[in-house]
Amino acid sequence: MKEERSKPVDIQALVPLFELSNQIGHVYGSEDLSLLFYTLVRRERPVNMVELGTGLGVTALWMAQAAKDNGKGRVWTIDDASQWPDNAPLRKLLEPLLEAAPFDCLDPETLGYETFLQNAIDLLGLSGQITFLKKHIDFGDEDAFTAETYPFLAQPIDFLFLDINRTPDDILDSLYFFLPHMAESASIFIDSASTSLSSYLFLERLMDQFRHGKVPRRFLLGRSPERRQALTDLVAQRRFTLMHLIERLQRAQNSTAWIRIEPNDYVPHPQTLMKWV
Repeated sequence: MKEERSKPVDIQALVPLFELSNQIGHVYGSEDLSLLFYTLVRRERPVNMVELGTGLGVTALWMAQAAKDNGKGRVWTIDDASQWPDNAPLRKLLEPLLEAAPFDCLDPETLGYETFLQNAIDLLGLSGQITFLKKHIDFGDEDAFTAETYPFLAQPIDFLFLDINRTPDDILDSLYFFLPHMAESASIFIDSASTSLSSYLFLERLMDQFRHGKVPRRFLLGRSPERRQALTDLVAQRRFTLMHLIERLQRAQNSTAWIRIEPNDYVPHPQTLMKWV
């Protein structure tokens, strides 16, 4: 059998992405994490990727480029733009980036949050791999959490990046809604949770409960009996591994918690070529 190899990297396509990381990646602490996500997407080839909290789009665009290099996959990135109510601070922040190709063709006087993101997607040739949704996800409305309202729920999610609130209550709410929609083998990333002491200790305790098949009370209080049952079955049938990705940089956004979800099985997932000796 001829062994497969990963497709060669389009080096020229990465140059503008490095400009993004260098010039504005620091705003949300994503200049290095975005490179890690690019590599993970290239290696694991996820099909359905969801990011809550677009920020300035650096991480989402790197993932979209990886999907393009793989020849499959789409990134859904969602943000309500509430952190950018005024265009002036955004335009000031973007000034260094707009001096570098291909972004130097953009007119700073006409840029707003949505127009910048869409222009960046188009200039990088990634419109076939990424969709930006200006939307606020209301975790208080169970009935609206459907594929009709959120099209990324139409198929299992392979890769979920939660770059929003990181308190224990917020994490539980996010998991309550998203876990039933995760693929059999999937990853959930929670930004900044590992260097928030309450979130760090909470995640350690929660994963220990999951590993013992225990379902948090919050999961059993929801209105949907189908979701409650799906969560109970999922916790019983999956293996959860928690890893804390910590930066040594002294800044607020300097960590990401990585929850790896796999079936309870005697071989690793996703399934691939195995060597039995």
